[in-house]
Amino acid sequence: MVREQPIVIQDREELLFLLTEAAQLEHMVLCQYLFAAFSLKQSADEGLTAEQLHAVRAWSRSISGVASQERLHLALVNNLFTSVGGSPCFRHPNFPQGARYFPPEVQHALLPFGDDALTHFIHLECPEGMRLPDAPQFANPGPVAAPVTRVEIVPVRQDFATIGHFYRELERGLQTLAARFGEERIFIGPPEAQTTGRYFGWPELIQVTNLATAQRAIDTIVEEGRRCYRRSRELAFWPLSAYPG
Repeated sequence: MVREQPIVIQDREELLFLLTEAAQLEHMVLCQYLFAAFSLKQSADEGLTAEQLHAVRAWSRSISGVASQERLHLALVNNLFTSVGGSPCFRHPNFPQGARYFPPEVQHALLPFGDDALTHFIHLECPEGMRLPDAPQFANPGPVAAPVTRVEIVPVRQDFATIGHFYRELERGLQTLAARFGEERIFIGPPEAQTTGRYFGWPELIQVTNLATAQRAIDTIVEEGRRCYRRSRELAFWPLSAYPG
């Protein structure tokens, strides 16, 4: 088990800063899955046998399914963001993105489908308490964030071990702020400004209006992240060497 450092969330400004990071993170992970899916060959005209074409289509469906789950995560994060008084965030740093914006263990790159891409996805999606190796090109991560002193006057970057750990710390921060200030002073955003499954077909896409619904949204993101991890692990056991990439 990996020892995970707590993330300090003392006020709304720090919470909004971290939710911005969460939205950018989900957007960047989504782009990486889509890039891997779009890098696959699509027809026999590209040198695929009938057997290879069948396998490639299965890989594409699986990766695209994970990308769809990441879109759900991005939508839920933006509902969380809106619920506490923020505005939806659909920006992200340009690729290639170094570790200075994210923890050194959470790096990003657009990789074509293959062993390195799957190793990278498994690393990004690994459950809380685990640490798995990343692809070789990420062997030299950037510097770690400075420890939080609790006297900062502006939000600062804080490192997290896994994406699941990050969301559980966001949940703990929301609990702390709600206990300190009251839920009615934390969840001030208009519910009608959020999106729901009514428009996008995801039953899990709920409005966030209080601590209970915020926890439900975070539970969905964490559990969906575990499913993304399992699907990437399953793909890694398929005969990738047979694909003429």
